[in-house]
Amino acid sequence: MKKILIADVLKACCIENNSILDRKSISILTASTNDEILRIHKEQKADLIVSKIDFPGLNSEELYKVIRTHKDMREVAIIMTCEDTVLNRARCIQCSANVVLPFPPDTAQLHLKIQQLLDIAQRQAYRVTLKVSAESKFKNKPFLYRTDNISSTGVLITAEVREEEMLVKGDILSLSFYLPDGTRISASGTVERVIPQTIAPNVCLYGVKFTDLAQSVKSAISAFVNKELSYKRSLGNY
Repeated sequence: MKKILIADVLKACCIENNSILDRKSISILTASTNDEILRIHKEQKADLIVSKIDFPGLNSEELYKVIRTHKDMREVAIIMTCEDTVLNRARCIQCSANVVLPFPPDTAQLHLKIQQLLDIAQRQAYRVTLKVSAESKFKNKPFLYRTDNISSTGVLITAEVREEEMLVKGDILSLSFYLPDGTRISASGTVERVIPQTIAPNVCLYGVKFTDLAQSVKSAISAFVNKELSYKRSLGNY
């Protein structure tokens, strides 16, 4: 479980549906002052702090000096945001920030930096039709779904089906699809999340966690995700 301690003024741009932080493996803690950041981090031992240089309470330079010199608190990554001036950026560096971003930060850039600092597996948008059959449901007849993003740990899929065909949390699935290079992926998974879509009552997003995925399959998915991310970065999209 990764713990991220976020200044409340940054909560809105950090947390959004289906983002890298919208996972069960991530615990989100929030604070409204630097004093709260110190107290919560001392108690919870956050893996990452995301804050702003001008934050109420204890002076930021003093706060992070305490954190960086304390043996039980110093092993934490820090993302600091600030009004983009030379003086403010220098203050962030004085706070031993690993990353400095302008305030308000670009959401995509912020999520990328969080992913890099915590080494979280990045989901990659990849739309393809896949065959899905649910164990002990509908005589195991396969239905066609579409992936919305994928990582080596799971996949988010979209389905437009009749109400009686909708999946529920805990359903065990068999999935089959192809990566762009022709690699066939066959996997089992469990429905971990069901997200109804208000735009259409018969459309649902399902968060599926892979189970017993072979290492060769994990490697193939990770290679695909990394290749796509590298390509997008080269285009300036990340």
